[in-house]
Amino acid sequence: MPTTKPTAMIASLKFLLSSLLSLSLAAGCASADKPTELALLPPPEAAKSPSSEMELKVVPSTAASAKAKAGLPLAETQVGDLKNETIPAAALAPLKSDPTNDQSQALPAESAQEIKPHSKAVADSAAHSAALSAVPSAAKQEHKQPHHAKAVGIEPTKALKWLKNGNQRFLKKNFRKDGQSRLDVARLNLGQKPHTIVLSCSDSRVPPEIVFDQKLGEIFVVRTAGETLDSSGIASIEYAVAHLGARLILVMGHTSCGAVKAAIGTLNGSDAGSEHLNKLVSDIHPRLKAAGLGTDASGNLSKESWANAKGVAKDLVARSALLADAVKSGDLQITSSLYNLDSGSVDFE
Repeated sequence: MPTTKPTAMIASLKFLLSSLLSLSLAAGCASADKPTELALLPPPEAAKSPSSEMELKVVPSTAASAKAKAGLPLAETQVGDLKNETIPAAALAPLKSDPTNDQSQALPAESAQEIKPHSKAVADSAAHSAALSAVPSAAKQEHKQPHHAKAVGIEPTKALKWLKNGNQRFLKKNFRKDGQSRLDVARLNLGQKPHTIVLSCSDSRVPPEIVFDQKLGEIFVVRTAGETLDSSGIASIEYAVAHLGARLILVMGHTSCGAVKAAIGTLNGSDAGSEHLNKLVSDIHPRLKAAGLGTDASGNLSKESWANAKGVAKDLVARSALLADAVKSGDLQITSSLYNLDSGSVDFE
């Protein structure tokens, strides 16, 4: 009976263990979407012997390679009232706007307001969609010029209607389903064209994008405590008017505003707590005094908050020649509003 030399058996065992270890490590690193196949290759040291053991080696399968060369992964987008549609990411290249970006719908059908279903509202939002579709070419032009070219904005009356409808959707929890997909993110990478500038309080309970049901790239938001004005805030608003084409500025205060309360409490000249807080309340003081309001505050500070919001709208024109000229020419409209913390509704001037 033939015998096997101990050294040969040890060498064979070592080789087998090494092969199995290599196979285990390779399998662990393999991606779930790249299946593997096994190829049998002779070990280098056994190439001369046709009867030597065969080595197991992990190589990518031809099917997985073909899939990898086919393109980018699939992306999902949700449009209007439609279900999720699977769209190849390569289709993002044209970056066309979403024609179903519908802001005409305010309430469910039982409402007395004029409403059009998502599927029939394309005509009502045609101006907005057309403006959005122009973003890519306009954005490319902006990069070629030393300064941003002024965009053509949405009519203030239409933009204001969109905000009013949006607040009604917020109250009824009838939220839009468009405007926040990966397609929208990719489209807006080339530029922005907000229809409205919202100057609101920094209060965490009053996020304009939510209370007006507005989506990516639709409103340009500047937030400060009590809607107070400083150079940076005014410059931000001027930029959106001069270079982004926004034609509506909505100043939004809210009931029970902490900044307004602090301003009322310091009308007698008392300290607000720091140098910066003193500057903040000093910006609100003149508006309260102009409205004939003093330290005898209303229950939820609605009178004081209204006086402050309306005063900010006037101060924007008084402090900015750029905004004043835009208002005078009819290119810009500035209005004020008040958000009610107890109900979520927004009252407009």
